[in-house]
Amino acid sequence: MATRIDIEIRATRLVVRPVRESDDERLFHLFANWEVIRWLSSPPWPYTRADMQSFVRAQADQASDDPECRFAITLEREPIGIIGVRMRPASHLQRDAGPNIGYWLGQPYWGHGYMTEALGAVVEHVFATLSDDAIYCGAFVGNDASLWVQQKIGFVRDGETVLFSRPRGAEFLHVNTLLTRSRFVSR
Repeated sequence: MATRIDIEIRATRLVVRPVRESDDERLFHLFANWEVIRWLSSPPWPYTRADMQSFVRAQADQASDDPECRFAITLEREPIGIIGVRMRPASHLQRDAGPNIGYWLGQPYWGHGYMTEALGAVVEHVFATLSDDAIYCGAFVGNDASLWVQQKIGFVRDGETVLFSRPRGAEFLHVNTLLTRSRFVSR
């Protein structure tokens, strides 16, 4: 998947589009929340405004060699979360090389089906634009809401591993999930 491209993925209620520097303040207020960050592997805790400013600048940098495409999940033109797609090699997180999706949604937007809608739209886009036959995802054990979102799209459990959580400062059990093209098309 090419990085730094102007893609807009439209879903029923949402638009998934590139992160903009102007998203900084809104995203910061949604993301600097322990209930959101504790389920992720890489952000620092506590999360600062400077961290978010650096993040959004990096997303807008056309020259960046970051292998992940990150997009703002927007509702009525306002960002409510982030979803990212990165190409990963085969590893303890996924059996084969290919796309891996990660995401977060601001707590005020939980429980409304937004993440299911956004993930479904991005999965459809990835399968339409890449030749890979599988997409990988996952969540830390205990993040039942995220695993449920993945299950609704068609992801199935594909093993467990231990993964370091930077915000929590330790390793935790992680459920790896997989969605094949044929399973997605048949649902």
